[in-house]
Amino acid sequence: MDIMKHFLVIALLLVSYIFAGENAQLDRINSHILIEDFSSALDDAKSSFDKYGASNKLKFKYIECLALNGEELKAIKELKNLNEDDYKNLNFDTIENISWAILNKASKSTQYTTRLTTLIGVHLTQDVRAIKILNNSMKDSNAIIRSVALQLSSSYMDKPLKEMVNNLFLNEKLWLVRLEVIKAIGKMKVFERKNELKEIIADEKATFEEKEVAMSSLVNIMEDIDFEEIKSLSNSKKAGLRKLSCDLTSYFDVKEAKDLIIKLTEDPISDVRISALNAISLNFLNEIKDKDLKNLLLKAVDDPSPEVCITASYIAILKNYSFGEKKLRKYFYDQDVDNARFAAAVLGKLSNKCLRLKKTVLNKHPDIFVKANIAIGLIGERKLVKEATDTLFTFLKYDDKLMWENRKNPLFEVLYPSYIRHVDQMPRYPEAIDKMTRLQLLSMLAVVEDPRAIEAIKSFLKQKGWGITGFASATLLKEGDEEALNIIKELLDEKESDVKVQAALVLALFGKDPSVISTLEKAYIDADYNMKIQILEAIGHIGSKKSIKFLINTLDEPYQNLRVVSASSMIRCLNS
Repeated sequence: MDIMKHFLVIALLLVSYIFAGENAQLDRINSHILIEDFSSALDDAKSSFDKYGASNKLKFKYIECLALNGEELKAIKELKNLNEDDYKNLNFDTIENISWAILNKASKSTQYTTRLTTLIGVHLTQDVRAIKILNNSMKDSNAIIRSVALQLSSSYMDKPLKEMVNNLFLNEKLWLVRLEVIKAIGKMKVFERKNELKEIIADEKATFEEKEVAMSSLVNIMEDIDFEEIKSLSNSKKAGLRKLSCDLTSYFDVKEAKDLIIKLTEDPISDVRISALNAISLNFLNEIKDKDLKNLLLKAVDDPSPEVCITASYIAILKNYSFGEKKLRKYFYDQDVDNARFAAAVLGKLSNKCLRLKKTVLNKHPDIFVKANIAIGLIGERKLVKEATDTLFTFLKYDDKLMWENRKNPLFEVLYPSYIRHVDQMPRYPEAIDKMTRLQLLSMLAVVEDPRAIEAIKSFLKQKGWGITGFASATLLKEGDEEALNIIKELLDEKESDVKVQAALVLALFGKDPSVISTLEKAYIDADYNMKIQILEAIGHIGSKKSIKFLINTLDEPYQNLRVVSASSMIRCLNS
């Protein structure tokens, strides 16, 4: 009996020694990793793994160290060679660390496209470890990388990123990137740049785009404003600052500024007059005496600027002044079709008003964009639905690219022929905008339960190159309308694999629908390179832990960009 006790004590001591030794080795390896001495970490991990071969923790740490040393393919091979019991014990932290090692290596690539793909991938993780890569990307030698890094970093509010943006505000010289710096200043609320933003708005040498972006950023930065500051801006000799006074009055609903706004409706600059009228429509519609408002609008509807006239006519119709519709009607027969399209978008926003005029324009106007803008408004208010949906279906046969634009007045989005140009940071950017615009129109038809909607969506999804990837996923996509997504969901039962897969992509990217995961995973096997990118991004967008095992098998793809997207999606799934 004593002998048995003796052996038991020795066995327990040996286990304790081994366990203590294992933990000491893990601590040593982690210390190397902490100071980014990855080579020493790998040496220690390998020797420890050889010594304590049965240890799962050391096995996983060895795999992680391989990835940290840039040997991610070897690391994934080891990961995939784990037996079922090992896999069950696999710590999610190990997989996440391997994924981050892949992203960190790719962020230093000499290939511009790889750095860009990585930048987008780390942003999508919304993880604190993205900050270092985003920060370094804002210093990249490539202007496009800096521009994208600024756009993506502005969704974070972390101090290192704000400091970098603040530094770039002083030092960035390239116009394209500087615009993104000014935008980021507003989104990240860098308050100390408030006066410099005002200087840009007032600067006669600043471009229109710089002034508009600076104005938007200044409104974002300001948490409140007093009447005296509005008054000072409204009396400025600079048109940009007078316009800003109108925008700030609207944004902060400064009721005391009513008389200043009324005065600015007679400003010599049309953009200021439009902003003043917008402020009236949003904030002072029932604050100005009826007689005074009518007289103001009677003058404004005969303004030399068509944009001012149309905006004033809109307000007059809202107030049921009879001259409003009469003045708006004439623009549908204007030689300048741009004015007719703008007037149509404005008329479309006037719910339960001017129904006869809408019907006339819808049936008789020769321009398809004018008719489509009217149809959109009618579908929204559920009037003349049959005529409106017929118009929109006919319009969707238009072959050239589409977009929404609001140059004439920011309050009104106009469906318009696309003039968007290609940008390097987003492959096929005009196509992406066109596809999203068309999907919005199809969604409108689906919502009113037009029986043709499902066939139209099916045809739409058959088009090659539908997938909206990378930067578009990060910056453009919004959650889809539930009814429209339900119709697309029905297409998962289609026999045509192209339709089924494209429907699954839409449901993943717009609806985060986990029911499409199996469809996407099956499609991945035979997909080409571009489709694989789209599928991996879609799986990451859903963010389900059910996808982890599938993504482990994609981490060793032969193309680095595929490994990057897979790693990003893995992190999103692990943190879901």
